[in-house]
Amino acid sequence: MNETLTNFRKAVADSTDLQEKVKAGADLVALGKESGYEFTQEELESGWEELQESDEGLTDFELEVVSGGCIQGSFS
Repeated sequence: MNETLTNFRKAVADSTDLQEKVKAGADLVALGKESGYEFTQEELESGWEELQESDEGLTDFELEVVSGGCIQGSFS
């Protein structure tokens, strides 16, 4: 996963405001840009695939979002 996505992931993990926007179905590329993290949809999808295959695993928030189906096509 590239550094920008890693930093955005950390920002989401540390911010209830960003978490609420993700849960509400925000476009993650647009949300990232709004928050100062620029990446493409392709980079997001590639990073998500890498994360799923890594030993690092998902955070509790990411698991909650994925299991609840809140991410609308952003990571699929």
